[in-house]
Amino acid sequence: MPLVKRTTDMGWPEADALWVYTSLPEPLLSSELERLSLAKFIAGTDVVTFQPCLNREYASQDRFVVEDWPLVNGTWTFRAVFDGHAGHETADYTASKLPTFLKEHIAAVLEKDKDPAPATIADTLSQAISSFDKTIGQALLDLFPDQDALAKMTDEEIKRIINDRGPNFAIVLRCVRGSTVLISLIDPTKSNLWVASLGDCAAILGGKDTSDEWKSKVLSVAHNGENTAEADKVRQEHPGELECMLDDRVLGAIAVTRAVGDFTFKLPAIYTERKVRGFIGRNVTPPYLSSVPDVQHVDLRSLGLSETFLIMCSDGLMDLDEHRLQLQDILSKEWVNIVGKHYGEKGTNLALQLLREGLGGTDLEKVSRMITVEMSFRWMDDTTVLVIRDL
Repeated sequence: MPLVKRTTDMGWPEADALWVYTSLPEPLLSSELERLSLAKFIAGTDVVTFQPCLNREYASQDRFVVEDWPLVNGTWTFRAVFDGHAGHETADYTASKLPTFLKEHIAAVLEKDKDPAPATIADTLSQAISSFDKTIGQALLDLFPDQDALAKMTDEEIKRIINDRGPNFAIVLRCVRGSTVLISLIDPTKSNLWVASLGDCAAILGGKDTSDEWKSKVLSVAHNGENTAEADKVRQEHPGELECMLDDRVLGAIAVTRAVGDFTFKLPAIYTERKVRGFIGRNVTPPYLSSVPDVQHVDLRSLGLSETFLIMCSDGLMDLDEHRLQLQDILSKEWVNIVGKHYGEKGTNLALQLLREGLGGTDLEKVSRMITVEMSFRWMDDTTVLVIRDL
């Protein structure tokens, strides 16, 4: 039976345009979503990473890492989601370098104390992530260590240094691009969980209580301009600068308030004024973006929960839901109930179930539209979901 082509306005009637999509029946729809989302199981973790737009210009900038670290006191469980923006370079670099950087710092702590206090691990994670970010910016400062000399250089002189099609150009790109960071770390006894968040990815802990009900706990903070506390923090750090937050964006230009990279918002204006003139007049007292993560620790044994799991995702999953600004009150409970509903099903990818619900659930036409619409530009954000089982 031939597949049916239909048209849709994708919910944007003001665009006065229609796009073609393919109406997919089951089980084809489910198998196609599984294929496009690269659904897989890795070391007790269910994974999907999804961007349906076929235009290479809009290839996903999300990255994830699933690693187990054999350290001196046993095997530690490390998982991470990185959501790149403005380009792939910083997300690629962070995904390839930060896990080892963190592992070395944790290993150094364990060499001194095989049973460190949870606060020690939390501080180590926070300091290491911030230090990692500083190395990215320092590499650029090393190229131009003298601000006065830089101010006197011509554009051609600067271009000769940075456009080497090699290491210098890579350094600049890592500074100009950015990435969020969301990591989880579990000790060998599975007694302690740490979650470090930098940016607007989300981590939700779920489990079943003694009354057989699913409970949820948000373990991340949305570091963006829509978070009033974050926006106020930026304003407090830059008194008198009325446009340090503009339209829920830092300097009116970037949504996140904390990230790795994005040194356009961290370095003195002399390092960026020839490239980013749109908001450079607002760059008065940098840094405006922070690289200090929020780190939360959970004593897993004290929760009294069974069938415990951790959901980690980029903000694309939240953007699929109309209640995204009410993560703690609504989305966390919804997501945990969705995972809980399928938790005992053999062979079911729990991350894929969350993605399916976000795309439309049992509404076959809506899901079909979301995964097959023939558009040349991106109609949804990059979406990566990890579900870590059996904590």
